Amino acid sequence: MNRRIVRASALAGAIVCAIATPAAAHVTIDPPSAPQGGNAKLSFIVPNEETGATVTKIQIAFPTPPATPIPGVTVGQKPGWRSKVTTKRLAQPLQTDDGTVTEVVSQIDWVATTPAAAVKPGEFGEFTIDADGLPDDEDHVAFRAVQTYSNGKVVRWIDPVTEESPEGAFPQPVLELTGPVSATPTTSSVSTGDATTVIASSTKDNSARALGVIGIALGAVALVFATGALIRKRRSA
Repeated sequence: MNRRIVRASALAGAIVCAIATPAAAHVTIDPPSAPQGGNAKLSFIVPNEETGATVTKIQIAFPTPPATPIPGVTVGQKPGWRSKVTTKRLAQPLQTDDGTVTEVVSQIDWVATTPAAAVKPGEFGEFTIDADGLPDDEDHVAFRAVQTYSNGKVVRWIDPVTEESPEGAFPQPVLELTGPVSATPTTSSVSTGDATTVIASSTKDNSARALGVIGIALGAVALVFATGALIRKRRSA
């Protein structure tokens, strides 16, 4: 009986790990959501999944026409890394509150300038931008990421993420867009401004994920106890 319980526990643990681990290994965006039409500080979270190599380069491709572009993008400083911004001229200029925009950012490359600054095994790197003027008529913004390791391995996070198709092995990082700030009165904060709203949205999303993982773990434990009880009942009979 004890062996069966141990096996059931191992199986339950494997199920929990299989569900929880892949999501943490992807290139993701923090916070995972932001208000439509607003501004947000976004970080691309890049994990190192190799055991004997470091992450030395990350490329992020931004949406360009026919997709809705982000008119204003600035790059955050990252010690030990240099950044290169590539822009694309628009066939039809965008009219914004700050004036006419004729070029938008199409790609940003970050490259480690020293081996010590590269992302080490078991760690992650955080690459930050400030996005000004998120789309106000879309429900998400999709990016593409290309990750390069010191051993020459290249991982392309470009698989589309849609409701109609299952998630691929290398899903592209996606920023979910919520309703405008004025349409989300349930979001509370300690200060005012779009940045605070973004932080609150991130907290809600992270809490939901944490509760989901806890629920899975509790279900696995319940399965173990139910299995043990059934075995004891059969032996008694």
